[in-house]
Amino acid sequence: MAEKKKSVDEAIEEVVDEAEGGLGEVKDSLAKAQQSMEKAKVAMQGAYGKARESVQAAAERAQAYLEDAKKYLGEAREKSAALAAKTREQAEALYAKSREQYEELSVKAKELYGKARDRVAEIDFKEKGDQVVEYVRKNPGKAILIALAVGFVVGYATRPRD
Repeated sequence: MAEKKKSVDEAIEEVVDEAEGGLGEVKDSLAKAQQSMEKAKVAMQGAYGKARESVQAAAERAQAYLEDAKKYLGEAREKSAALAAKTREQAEALYAKSREQYEELSVKAKELYGKARDRVAEIDFKEKGDQVVEYVRKNPGKAILIALAVGFVVGYATRPRD
């Protein structure tokens, strides 16, 4: 069964959706690390003014929270790296697809240019010029009005803009 080709816009939307999901996971890991660091801070502040044993217990709890924070920061780093790798792969795929579409359009443009060049080569400009002169002789009023209209359009299109 033929796989349906995605447009570049659909592929970009897919990359954005996946990136948002990956960033959410990174954000969660960073939030957990922040919570663990806040708990460590609270534990250290709670130990202030207590006996030496309380300080030791608080220091141990703070150490455990800091280890949790380290673990969550490691998870965030891993998820960020995975997200970056996936995004890079998708960007490369999008580039390849865009390049392929560019090549196809380039070939079609060359074909159309060749056809247009051949059609222009077939035109006998001397004969067309003679036909225009003959039309002007037969219809001088219309010719003047057409010349005025063309002059107005060209003047309007080429006038300087503010």
